[in-house]
Amino acid sequence: MSTGQEQVRHAIAEQAGAWFVANQSSSLDDAARAAFIAWLKASPIHVEEYLGVALLARDLPAASDDPTFSIESLVEDARSADDDKITYLQRPEAMPGQAAWRWPAARWQPIAAMAAAVVFAVTAVVWRSSESRLQGTVAGYETAHGEQGTWRLTDGSELRLNTDSSVSVRYSNQERLVELTRGQAHFHVARDSFRRFRVMAGKVETIATGTQFDVYRRADAVLVTVTEGQVAVIGQRKQRIDAGYQLRVDADGVAAVAVPVDVNQTLAWLKHRIAFDLRPLGEVADEFNRYGSLPLLIPDPALRALQISGVFDAGDTNSFVAFIETLEGIRVERTPTAIRVLRVTDEV
Repeated sequence: MSTGQEQVRHAIAEQAGAWFVANQSSSLDDAARAAFIAWLKASPIHVEEYLGVALLARDLPAASDDPTFSIESLVEDARSADDDKITYLQRPEAMPGQAAWRWPAARWQPIAAMAAAVVFAVTAVVWRSSESRLQGTVAGYETAHGEQGTWRLTDGSELRLNTDSSVSVRYSNQERLVELTRGQAHFHVARDSFRRFRVMAGKVETIATGTQFDVYRRADAVLVTVTEGQVAVIGQRKQRIDAGYQLRVDADGVAAVAVPVDVNQTLAWLKHRIAFDLRPLGEVADEFNRYGSLPLLIPDPALRALQISGVFDAGDTNSFVAFIETLEGIRVERTPTAIRVLRVTDEV
């Protein structure tokens, strides 16, 4: 082993010791527990060093303090697993001045299986401990008119809310349930083999395990847009939606066919922008009304159907109105309570 490798291995061993002490002292909060699990999963060497610390402390049975959770059964499962599913580990080299310690070849596979089982047990116990505190509790997140917000959820998922939006989050043994009561939310879901990630928006369910998607609850419909991976959308029937597609489900749960969309335009709000390419003027005005203080009113249906293209800052209604004024046959009337978009021939 090179000097550089020895230094890295020594640093990992120190980290393993620190994590072991922290776990024994029960000083880890939710964020620290998540960091510990992430550290274990980062490299088989991390697993090896942590197991080495636990073995030296004669604390292997204490990897799980749940009497209903059997490490022995996990070890048996690991031993019976296919060879290509077992992570083989090497013991650390002896410290200077000490004789090297090598496991007999016949015992190598059971020890590797034990290591995998212990890591699984530690993960499960930390997860169960966290769940026992979270079950029955509801966390709420919301934004006001014109605001946006970003939060890291307890399970590691990222939640982003668009303007005037609200969600509640509840955890159970089977799932992570999010209810979108109003507005628009984007989810970057942390993978969790124990629990699915389900979003309820009225009569529409969206289910994912580890992906990125957007749910927009409007008065007339729910729009589900997938940016990465795949989700299942359930209204009156179930559909699977791939990345780059959007599904519209009406208020009664009736879904149209998923269509390909320009995700950069659809999710421009994540960059606080409104982007549109040949979209009806009325729809674009409605988007600006989600952010601005003065509503844009377009009473003429034909004018609302006029297709336009552009990209604007979501909060810059004035620039959008200035753009509208450049369109032929359109005039803009400003009052203290609204901005009216009219045809040139329309009377006040």
